[in-house]
Amino acid sequence: MATSKELGHHDLEERASYIQSASRGDKGAYSEAKTPKDVDDLEGGALVAGGALSLVSREAIALFSQYFAIGILYGMLPAMQYPVFNNYLRMEGYQTSAYSVLVVLGWSFKVFFGMLSDCFPVFGYRRKPYMLIGWAVATACLCVMTFTPFGDPYCDARKITCPSVTPPVANLTRDGTLQFYNFDAPNGGTKFIVLSVLVGFGYVMADCAADAMVVQYAQREPMAIRGRTQTAIYTVRYIGTMLAQLSVAFLLNGKVYGGSFDYAVTPNVMYAICLAPCVLIVLSTVFVLVEHKSERTPFGVWVQNFWGLLQTRVMWQVTAFKFINAVFAAFSATPSSPISKTWAGVEPLNDSLSGVLGSLITAGIMVVVGKWGLAWNWRWLIAVSTIAIIGIDAFVVFFTVWDVYRNQWFFNGVALSENVPSSMRFIVATYSAVEIADVGNEGATYGLLTTVSNLASPFASVFYKYIDSFFNVSQADIARDDMHVRWEVTYCYLIAYAFKLAALVWLFLLPPQKQAIQDMKRTGGRSKLAGAILVAVFFIALAFSVTTNFMSIYPSTKCYRIAGGKGTVNGSCPK
Repeated sequence: MATSKELGHHDLEERASYIQSASRGDKGAYSEAKTPKDVDDLEGGALVAGGALSLVSREAIALFSQYFAIGILYGMLPAMQYPVFNNYLRMEGYQTSAYSVLVVLGWSFKVFFGMLSDCFPVFGYRRKPYMLIGWAVATACLCVMTFTPFGDPYCDARKITCPSVTPPVANLTRDGTLQFYNFDAPNGGTKFIVLSVLVGFGYVMADCAADAMVVQYAQREPMAIRGRTQTAIYTVRYIGTMLAQLSVAFLLNGKVYGGSFDYAVTPNVMYAICLAPCVLIVLSTVFVLVEHKSERTPFGVWVQNFWGLLQTRVMWQVTAFKFINAVFAAFSATPSSPISKTWAGVEPLNDSLSGVLGSLITAGIMVVVGKWGLAWNWRWLIAVSTIAIIGIDAFVVFFTVWDVYRNQWFFNGVALSENVPSSMRFIVATYSAVEIADVGNEGATYGLLTTVSNLASPFASVFYKYIDSFFNVSQADIARDDMHVRWEVTYCYLIAYAFKLAALVWLFLLPPQKQAIQDMKRTGGRSKLAGAILVAVFFIALAFSVTTNFMSIYPSTKCYRIAGGKGTVNGSCPK
């Protein structure tokens, strides 16, 4: 469905699992953080000394501001996929699919950012320097995007009525409307996509360091109120995300973006909205954020401990499940965005409001499962949720494809129920990560487990873009809306649903509950070969995903089938 409903799952899993970890304390000693020498001196069952953080203190406000800025960027950049890159620039479905993957690609590098923050302090500080580096990168890229003219739309709907199928140039010349077309518009988005990816890497680096600070503050809270800080940062982040989505809804709903409003702003204004909190957060990090100097963990020790963990059966088996299951479950269909606009008539306003409501549903489901579903069987829960997702999605999609009922509120509104089973699958998947960690390698454990899950989405997109490249599902094909095109789109979705169902085959790799994971930790044994395979697959998948997804946005390589195109002509992409 529309990409806005997928917002939040990447960084939610990152933070939910990372925050549940008991990372090291201010002194950098894992063992002291988890098992303090003087347990009796701790208040109400706190893990480390220091006392609970006041949520209205300077320290708390400075930390919350990090998540507010993260929420704005994470809400804004992916939400621009539909109105700007699909409607305004008229990029092909495989290119907009690549954009939605690339702008959150930074989450796939979480383990590396975590390693930097843990092992390489700058002047004794482990968190603030990496926050500043991350926000500086994001600020610089957003400055370029804010002050670089975005270019004209593919068809200026403010001046003429833009048909779904572009007439021949001869007809446009005869009618005097050729001047309102910009056939190079799809290529003009490449620079902004690349810069948006760099922004994503920047704020993820800052987020990793902020997450580590949240862990340290959470460890100081008594048992009765532990989790209060995490709840607060989720609330602040969701506020930022929803404000960004609302901005897209009301500022990018003009006719040139496929909407119905008579007014709209340029995409540069949206980048400026993202730029403002980045500039402020740099100042907040320098002058307001509080961090005490701490000792570093020697890199050699970190590598040795992490390598030992990778060899354990519980680690490589659960990691294999999370990656393989997520690859199959992330299998989608490239015509999703084109049929949203052309067949369902989804306006940017509707798409963005659906994203806001989806965020609220996701937050509510996380609370429900966290309170009542802790003892549910993980295998059954994931199986039932997966089947429910497919059933709901197929109902809406095929009604739209075969013109049984085409309505933007039906297409996006009914599909909001997808957030219920998908959110349940997401939060249950994080529980396994909590059980695996040992004292001394919590951060590395969560970093790897969540990274492989996030890596699955770009890896899967490579395969479904390649498969869908053999079907006639381009923007022009969707606009024809004949029987042949409908069957082609149907085949794409049937293939996607088949892969999603195949994800259930791998459930045998996942222990059904917490006690089963603990049993596997005790009796599972070790394998250097399995650890080496895990490392090799991770780097191969990462390199392959990044390369092929970037290929799909460059004019010289976008036609290759591996990038989702239709293939080369005489060994090169046609101009």
